[in-house]
Amino acid sequence: MEVGIQETEHYEGVFPVIQLFDQPGYTITLFVDAKIEKNLRDLLAEKADRYRWIVKEKQESTFSFCRRINRAIQEHQITLLYLNTVSKHHIAYAWLLGQQPLLKSILTVHDVNCLFKDKPGVSLRSWIRYWGKKLLTKRAGAFNTVSDTVVPYLSVQAGDRAVYSIPGAVHQPRNNTSPYSTALRLVIPGTIDEKRRDYTQVFQLLDKSKAYAVVLLGGGNAEYAKDIWNTCKLHYAEQTEWFEEQEVRQAVFDAALDRAHFIWIPSVVNTKICGDIPEVYGLTKSSGNIFDIIKHGKPFLYPESLVIPAALKPAGLQYANMDALLQKLQALDSKAYAQLDAAAKIAAGQYSIELIRQRFPAVFGTGLSPG
Repeated sequence: MEVGIQETEHYEGVFPVIQLFDQPGYTITLFVDAKIEKNLRDLLAEKADRYRWIVKEKQESTFSFCRRINRAIQEHQITLLYLNTVSKHHIAYAWLLGQQPLLKSILTVHDVNCLFKDKPGVSLRSWIRYWGKKLLTKRAGAFNTVSDTVVPYLSVQAGDRAVYSIPGAVHQPRNNTSPYSTALRLVIPGTIDEKRRDYTQVFQLLDKSKAYAVVLLGGGNAEYAKDIWNTCKLHYAEQTEWFEEQEVRQAVFDAALDRAHFIWIPSVVNTKICGDIPEVYGLTKSSGNIFDIIKHGKPFLYPESLVIPAALKPAGLQYANMDALLQKLQALDSKAYAQLDAAAKIAAGQYSIELIRQRFPAVFGTGLSPG
């Protein structure tokens, strides 16, 4: 089966998709830009040359790139196109699908309302974006969300088309259990962004206790990130670790999570990231931190308003406020932490490559239709 996989924004999100499709009976063509290609080649190492690479040039328009994708589909007789991230230039990808009416396609939806509930403004650009989204969602053969908690909401928008929940990470066992200590290491992965994570929770916890070390494991290039880093320097330098750069290197990122006692998700659950369109983490939008939990098999902390996949709940500590979180952390001992860590490994193990393939035979069963 000839499969094409598109991604021009999130190499860490497309890497597990490649792993899932990389099996006997499949030939994979990757449609990526130069930055994604570089990062993927680093991750894939010697396996990189087993794939075809169609790389978007630096100054190339998305329409030009889609025309080259269209030619590759015809030349290599690609039967399934997996669009992993389309956050802009929707009309170009809608045109592409319109050129291939017999092509099976799966569109991963990261923000459901942003894609399906957009409204045009007064500008021509906003109308083009609006109609691009309309056409793309009309022409997509099936949809995917990287979190199963989003499936019910996305299914309503998808109508009679298939909706999958192929996750944004796969678990491969790692020797990364952190020895219990009363000085727990709490790691918050992700770009420093006020629309995604509430860092006031972090500082509230640190004000209540000096017992914990917090790692802000993400880069940033906005004033908000600089303000957070400055707050850490001025008031919490002994308790926090941070990275004053635009992006944390993958090796550094993975090493920090492997040393973590907990992955902390201080989500801004009700947010607006796509203009003025509301999204709800866990219901209409998935948190990337869920995939860090899956990949690294770590216990985690999360606010009670955030909907979490049922399979992961045994590994999590839910909290209503910082006092409640502090009480739960203080109640831990080595035995209780070991139980949580073991539960995290078991929960993450449900997202192995083999089990995910088994759950979605219509996608990963050789020669079968995706929907």
